[in-house]
Amino acid sequence: MSSYETFAKFYDSLTENVNYEVRNDYVSNFFSRYNENGKKILDLACGTGTMTKFFVDKGYSVIGIDLSSDMLTVAKEKCPDTQFIKADMKHFSLTDNVDCCLCSLDAINHLTDIEDVDQCFKCVSEALNLGGIFIFDVNTPYKHNSVLADNTFVFDEEDYFLAWDNNYIGDNTVEIFLDFFIFNGKNYERYSENFYEKAYTVEELKMCLDRNSFEIIGIYDELTQEEPNDRSERIYFVCKKVK
Repeated sequence: MSSYETFAKFYDSLTENVNYEVRNDYVSNFFSRYNENGKKILDLACGTGTMTKFFVDKGYSVIGIDLSSDMLTVAKEKCPDTQFIKADMKHFSLTDNVDCCLCSLDAINHLTDIEDVDQCFKCVSEALNLGGIFIFDVNTPYKHNSVLADNTFVFDEEDYFLAWDNNYIGDNTVEIFLDFFIFNGKNYERYSENFYEKAYTVEELKMCLDRNSFEIIGIYDELTQEEPNDRSERIYFVCKKVK
């Protein structure tokens, strides 16, 4: 798996349109509604810690987990007093359980085998208190097949140029190639990274959740209270640990 060394440097710039504050408010409202006394949050696959920072600013006690040291270095700069752990999202454990867990921005899609998804959900379940809330979002098969597919996206910024090339390899899976051309003051240097994302059906994810003691409270189209439709590109699962 890529360490995202170059990706980490420009991740925040590339995700400026994500609107983290809106997403954090959306998730926080579910946490408050279904676990109003919960104050300890796990930000799983926290990346550069932007969502973590919004939780900290809301008064939550947060633990961030990510596999990339480079991402965690950026996260620690944003939240110097927050505990960050370098760990694989499908193989982690916590000393003390938490009340809520968030896994956002299609991190689950980076698990390219349903058994890995199942193992991740098992770790989350073990990390949560009984009644704890687990929220995650995923890219849908429709997005992988019809939006990402074999398309290329170009980012032409002041100090770098990025060619983002998707290669659809079947089974709802896309291989993503990132070619950064970074200006060093005289010319451009090229850095390349690649990784895979796989989309899962709602039924596949439901089975994994059921096996790991989660009850699904709701499945929603992105940042809404509406049910997904056949053209939804990202959906949110809101779940509760029930045993």
